[in-house]
Amino acid sequence: MPGSLVAAQNETRAASHGPLQELFRAEFDVLLYDLTSSYVEGAAEKDPMMQRGYSRDHRPDCKQVIIALIVNQEGFPLSYETFDGNRADVTTVETVLRMVERKYGKARRVWVFDRGIVSEENLAARRGAQYLVGTPRAKLKQFEKHLLEDGSEQVRPDVEVKLVPTPQGEETYALCRSTARRAKEEAIHSRFSTRMEKALASLRKRVAEGKLKDRNKIERRAGQIQARHPQVVDLYAMKVVETSGILSLQWQAIPGRRAWQLAREGA
Repeated sequence: MPGSLVAAQNETRAASHGPLQELFRAEFDVLLYDLTSSYVEGAAEKDPMMQRGYSRDHRPDCKQVIIALIVNQEGFPLSYETFDGNRADVTTVETVLRMVERKYGKARRVWVFDRGIVSEENLAARRGAQYLVGTPRAKLKQFEKHLLEDGSEQVRPDVEVKLVPTPQGEETYALCRSTARRAKEEAIHSRFSTRMEKALASLRKRVAEGKLKDRNKIERRAGQIQARHPQVVDLYAMKVVETSGILSLQWQAIPGRRAWQLAREGA
């Protein structure tokens, strides 16, 4: 990046922090960190930062530069940084955190990260500090007991939260549930469950009437029904049973699975 642009970047950082605090009484104890990118059409041969990488603009054919932005909880910018266009997201975190500490001191800040830009190594390096990062829904299973229990706190009319410390006490998970999202997911799962049960009942009837007598064909049809209903397929168990030379399709809802699905909806 040309030296004049670097100088302008540093001046912009320095000029923004003080006035924001004075004019808007902005607080910077909670900081949100995220990345974006800006691409150019052309060779961009004179700027080595312009590289091809993961394109948020869906233009992998173009060179780009990555921009890291740090804002407070009201959206006021504290600082920003630029990186080569092919820089991996997770490798930017420590660079930016050190830059903020160098410029504004090592105050006890709460950092808020998008899950996609941090790694387990990044989080391990922040142990002892305060941060908030999204967790994949796949990890909800380890909190099944807590989700099935009562005790959530209503923090907004449509949001409830339950804090669950880890056994080691190093981290605390905030299990958040949206009532609007729960209602939407319940409606979706209910619709797919109804469709799947109707399809299974129809297949069972055809088998019972002798219209399907080949085990492989029956299992293939059952598999097709499962493939069409991935949202609820784990709620049901099914098998083809042969009794006195006669095949039948048996299926049932798996006990407890629906309760767990209801518990995690909206989370």
